[in-house]
Amino acid sequence: MRLSIHAHHLTLPPDLPTFLEKHVTRPLARLFDDSAAELSVHLADERPRRGGVDQTCRVSFRMPNARTLHVEAREDDLHKALLDATDRLKRLVRRELAKMRAPARKPMHRPLGRAWRERSTRRGVTPGGDPAGL
Repeated sequence: MRLSIHAHHLTLPPDLPTFLEKHVTRPLARLFDDSAAELSVHLADERPRRGGVDQTCRVSFRMPNARTLHVEAREDDLHKALLDATDRLKRLVRRELAKMRAPARKPMHRPLGRAWRERSTRRGVTPGGDPAGL
């Protein structure tokens, strides 16, 4: 899995790579481990000079042969925002994998007698060779 980190209007904490490995990359790798998967983390401080709930974390996870999943979280602490976004992303990945593993459609209910009669009346005879006068 490829990981890219982008920061906007903030300096990255020194413990961020180990935090991402422990709380984001490793749990996602347990769900979907593919070398072609891409994880993109965008961190931003919406209002850098003011306080409050303005630390934003946007996480995008691209799985091959599936749609790209996007999650956004806004908290007062960068680590809280990352944990919140990661929890939501794990739920989305589980749901997407369940959709991928599920059969495409439910089998259609077709009674055997009706289908057999339709085929036999088109040809004029039943599969056993009898006339189609059912």
